[in-house]
Amino acid sequence: MSTAAATRLTVLATSAVLVALTASACAAGVTEGSSIKPAPQAAVAAASGGNTCAKPDVPAGLSTQHVMSDGMRRTVVVYYPHGHKPGKPMPMVIDLHGSGSTPLQQLAGSEIAATADKHGFVVVAPQAGIPFIAGKSHGFAWNVPGVPLMSGRPVPKGAPNDMQFMRDAIAAMNKALCVDTKRIYVTGFSGGARMASQVGCELSGQIAAVAPMSGLRMPGNCKLGRSESVLSFHGTSDGTNPYNGSKQIYWSYSVPVAAQRWAAADHCDKGVQKQVVNGVISTTYGNCDNGRQVVLYTVTGQRHMWPGTPDSMAKGYTVPKLDPNEIMWSFFESHPLDAATA
Repeated sequence: MSTAAATRLTVLATSAVLVALTASACAAGVTEGSSIKPAPQAAVAAASGGNTCAKPDVPAGLSTQHVMSDGMRRTVVVYYPHGHKPGKPMPMVIDLHGSGSTPLQQLAGSEIAATADKHGFVVVAPQAGIPFIAGKSHGFAWNVPGVPLMSGRPVPKGAPNDMQFMRDAIAAMNKALCVDTKRIYVTGFSGGARMASQVGCELSGQIAAVAPMSGLRMPGNCKLGRSESVLSFHGTSDGTNPYNGSKQIYWSYSVPVAAQRWAAADHCDKGVQKQVVNGVISTTYGNCDNGRQVVLYTVTGQRHMWPGTPDSMAKGYTVPKLDPNEIMWSFFESHPLDAATA
């Protein structure tokens, strides 16, 4: 994470800005919740597989929940949309924070609450297991299997198993929130995007589509159990995860190569490029297995920040006239689990 990005997210995480974030969605404060135990898969299917559901176990707006995983009480921040009437399973978007960040900072930085309220999906933001400092930001980093930390150091011995945590969090949230199990999606920023890429591979049988922002990877140990739809935005002025790759062990190959590797795994056609708006080029790999798609948005001049947000562009560039969150949700909505698209 760049110093500027870390500083901005730290500021956004203050109480005043959290009030502004939730006020835009008519939210109250953050409510503290009790621990939620993961449910057996059969119970999860029964809870969300029908046409009706019980009232969710969380309040509208922001709340802090806890999930037991590997004997540890792990933190999950939930944003439940305002105006949603309980009774019908709803989509879930898992939003993963970057290295040195936190769930609240990620929710503020991605500005996803308003999108959730508009379209009626719940946002789940888990907290990674490794304490980590990035510049002035003190937060957490993900234990991505086989990948060192952003600093280049190996994952500490005894670090929590974050992939198991993801499995447990999904199972627990499915039950607590009455989730539509065919519409579970994962996004994330930077280190959270690398983790989202890993989750999309390892849990391809549960995750309908992923949207890693400023950190798309194709895990080297990936063996897809089912083809996966992938959307990504990445800036050409990203100094932390350079668009064209770097010598850093956690990064190395370029973003276009990552998209090509996903397309190859999904057995897609050759990528087709088009200019979306001035400064933004999309590369779409279509005709993939089971109607999947892989789409990369290349944003000229974008720095290492969530796309479309203020100050996300390098000097001399303006924020493109498009809404990445709307594009992401439209992509998610058109790619449910095991359903082909045109």
